[in-house]
Amino acid sequence: MTEAVGKFIPIFVGVLLILRGLFWIIDGKHGNKRSYFFGIAAIMVGIIMFITVFFQVL
Repeated sequence: MTEAVGKFIPIFVGVLLILRGLFWIIDGKHGNKRSYFFGIAAIMVGIIMFITVFFQVL
């Protein structure tokens, strides 16, 4: 049970980073270029976290 929770947390954090990155990109399109850069970086890190843990589970 604890192993499942330990693998679920990085997947959840990865999805949250992807969502937060989307909000930053939306903010960046309204003029804040720093938020646009952080949004792209957050999405990349979120995808990497999600994929690595997801393939460990399989």
